[in-house]
Amino acid sequence: MSKKVFLLAAMMALASCSTGDEPFVRHCPNVQIVPEFSRLTLMAGKVPEARVELIGYEGYCRTGPRGETLAVVAPIFEVSRLVKKSDKVVRFRYYTDTGSGREVIGKKAYSASVPAVEIGKKIMHQGDYAEVRIPAGRPGYPIKMGLVLSNAEYRYNRTHNWQMGGMR
Repeated sequence: MSKKVFLLAAMMALASCSTGDEPFVRHCPNVQIVPEFSRLTLMAGKVPEARVELIGYEGYCRTGPRGETLAVVAPIFEVSRLVKKSDKVVRFRYYTDTGSGREVIGKKAYSASVPAVEIGKKIMHQGDYAEVRIPAGRPGYPIKMGLVLSNAEYRYNRTHNWQMGGMR
């Protein structure tokens, strides 16, 4: 009997998630991690201090209060400390970007702070959830995600092969 009640409740919950106009499976969110902005080496002067890598995300889509589609995404990072430092956290910034050609919706940056780890050890850290508006009727619209890099950090990644595939 309890199995039947549970099954009926599950079917009713699933039915309430779908409206007649939109498909039940929405392929949303479609997050694309930008490879050349997925890794960051934080420097202390000329010495590499910490590394941050954007390795994935967790997310889902929902309908907003005005009927718009909102993607809710939280990035997942891998952080490692390379040298001892008195600061107790590793601070960095990341972004979401829903701009494409003429359909520029917006680019927004977020801050993250990760508790210091032991030298040479890696920890995983999930960033805060962020809501990103995507175009009406386009649930598979791409959302680009990456780390905010200065020109010097970008050049460091390029010259030290710390892009697309990790350290070599």
